[in-house]
Amino acid sequence: MSFKSAVLAVLTLAATAVPAFAGEGKFSALLFGDAYWMAANHDSTIEDMNGVWIRRFYLTYDYKFDEAWSARLRLEANQPGDFETAGTISAFMKDAYLKYTRGTHAGLIGIQPTATLVTYEDVWGYRAVEKVPVELQGFGSSRDAGIGLQGDFGEGGKVGYHIVAGDGNSVNAETNSKKKIMGALHVRPVDHLILEGYADYEDRVDSGDRVTYFGFGGWQADHLRAGVQYAKQTRRETGEDIDLRIVSGFVAAGVTEKMWLFGRVDRNLDPNLQGPSIAYIPFAPVENTFFILGADFAMTEGVNLMPNVEVISYDDPDVGPKPDTDVMARLTFQAKF
Repeated sequence: MSFKSAVLAVLTLAATAVPAFAGEGKFSALLFGDAYWMAANHDSTIEDMNGVWIRRFYLTYDYKFDEAWSARLRLEANQPGDFETAGTISAFMKDAYLKYTRGTHAGLIGIQPTATLVTYEDVWGYRAVEKVPVELQGFGSSRDAGIGLQGDFGEGGKVGYHIVAGDGNSVNAETNSKKKIMGALHVRPVDHLILEGYADYEDRVDSGDRVTYFGFGGWQADHLRAGVQYAKQTRRETGEDIDLRIVSGFVAAGVTEKMWLFGRVDRNLDPNLQGPSIAYIPFAPVENTFFILGADFAMTEGVNLMPNVEVISYDDPDVGPKPDTDVMARLTFQAKF
């Protein structure tokens, strides 16, 4: 489906749905991308590459049938980030779910957010700059098709949960009987502090199963956000288990009403063999430390410019030479409307 056809499909569906029900619907959109320069890279073929790319465009339609029932349709479009493909922007359905809410609890069916990323991403607050560590390194996807339960208990929602039984195939159609179960439990013991534990199990067709777990602690106040995470995934391949471990920490501080400073460090304790295929910032399959440093300027309501730099410093590998350090300078732009 072309990007134009996909947008027209959502617009047509929304336009025809509005008079058919007595509920309320609304559109929203999000756009972000970068002007970038790969100042240095372990791969000489992409060193010094530069340009402007669109990393995400969301077009979302939310419809509320009544106090209990609602639905969301979201299209995502982006340009390839492999430094090779010169194709045009492509679009796909990012969200397509029906939701039933009762009190502080809800059930969802369809393509929906997973339990894997929500809390870290919310406290981090800079998805436009970079994915959270477990998504960036391929531990899990932000979406899956399945059935989900989420909600909280207690005054002020001090204890919350999020469970998804999904296909394990992200937004793609299911073609087998294998499934993925994800669950997260968080607590808010005091104001601004959130603690979360997460685990998932994925039964895979083309390889052994995968088991992931992590712990996260975050602080979220008006002018300060910070968080730490330890994550581990065991990939049970033929004849051996492969462990991937990440320790991550970040801080974001508001220095004025319209300016924030932010930084993040991800310590990737094991080589990720899929690292070279990570979009927009490929990693060599070697242990490394990943740094992000930047500033966020609110230009006007809904528009932000975020100059930042990403650096990957590699360890000495067991075999072969040490990869050169990667340095990528970017001006990230974001618009919400």
